[in-house]
Amino acid sequence: MNFIIPDAVQTMCSMLCQHGFQAYIVGGCVRDAALGLTPHDYDITTNARPEEIISLFGTENCSEYGRAFGTVGVKYSGGFAEITTFRTETDYTDYRHPATVLFADSIFDDLARRDFTFNAMAWDFQNQQLVDPFHGMNDLQHKTLRCVGVPSARFREDALRILRGLRFCARFGFQPDPLTEAAMRAAAFQLKHISAERIYSELRSMLMGDYITDILIAYPEILAVRIPEILPCIAFTQHTHWHDFTVWEHIARTVGNSPKNLILRLTMLFHDIAKPQCYTHDKKGGHFKTHAQKSSVLADKILLRLKADNYTRKLVCKLIYYHRETPKTLYAVRKILSDLTYQEAELFIQVLDADRVSKLKGESETRTKITKAENLFRLCKEQNLCCRIKDLDINGNDLMQIGFQGKEIGQILNYLLECVISDEIPNQNSVLIQYAKTQYLFRKGELYDLFHRR
Repeated sequence: MNFIIPDAVQTMCSMLCQHGFQAYIVGGCVRDAALGLTPHDYDITTNARPEEIISLFGTENCSEYGRAFGTVGVKYSGGFAEITTFRTETDYTDYRHPATVLFADSIFDDLARRDFTFNAMAWDFQNQQLVDPFHGMNDLQHKTLRCVGVPSARFREDALRILRGLRFCARFGFQPDPLTEAAMRAAAFQLKHISAERIYSELRSMLMGDYITDILIAYPEILAVRIPEILPCIAFTQHTHWHDFTVWEHIARTVGNSPKNLILRLTMLFHDIAKPQCYTHDKKGGHFKTHAQKSSVLADKILLRLKADNYTRKLVCKLIYYHRETPKTLYAVRKILSDLTYQEAELFIQVLDADRVSKLKGESETRTKITKAENLFRLCKEQNLCCRIKDLDINGNDLMQIGFQGKEIGQILNYLLECVISDEIPNQNSVLIQYAKTQYLFRKGELYDLFHRR
């Protein structure tokens, strides 16, 4: 294994060894190096106790935020690493954190507490060799996800390991061995005890995997523990000539067929989530009217529950809301651009594409409609057409001078924007002022009275 260790990490390991301690590099960096990837974070484990680590590297270079768990963050020689004392863990009481941490004297005891075999490998710095007591390298080569020890015990200790295992499968194309898979399914209910933030973090990483479609199709019930809205979609037949996949199979394929962008992949994950509740059937087959709008509402609830950031949540919901119809006219495109920026509209086109290519097994509808929409978006941008309130050649101050106040200002601006977008009037200040005055008089009743007096 070609394991390139940064100079700063080598310096830290050398200092530990020179002072009579053992030094092993462990965790994801060893796994990534074995996979031929470039590691980014380096973790060191040692038989030195935390106070000995701090004494060796100096208080000014050490952070003790993880000292209760035997971890000291060390910034030294221009680099950073977490150095952790060999340890064992017992008495997990919340399906996530150990109640008791005991220091150990052996690297083998330390590796035995880890989740999966390929994460339980260590690089012996002093002897420059791999320590692999649980055959993690073999599992890497065979793309096998296997727990260290008894799988049910590992997931009982930390239920988040279930999603972490699926993340590895989605990222690297691993398959759980039968015992690990059975334990993952049996222990999935324990995910209810994990914080929403941790669930969302793993979900985000999982969605970026090259093999995410396979994982979504194979393990929807596990995800449904925290996203129960998935359940009705799993075996829901759509009864339409456009779809010979179930709702969930279609969703899974759209995720994998979209670019690796979190906004896009979350959008595709939830874009049809409300289809089962919108289903109707007639002689022409199945229909899902208003499913885009209802899926947008459901997605909002889910992302709020998962504590997604506001920008992501709002944009995902907008893209879902608009995904049902490919805009065919300049008016329709401008209406969308009244709510989306041009950058966001590019994501919208990618949503349409992912949806398009994920419908039929043997063929997909042509891209003609999407290409036309794409050209219309481009035309709007090139001609700098007015699509948003801020593009209007009138503002709130102008309306206040006419006599509008408070909420009326926003209402009139929206009205004027609709008039401009529909080409009823040009985007010229004088015309907009005149239209606004007309609306003001209508609202005051003056034009109404004048008309009836005639």
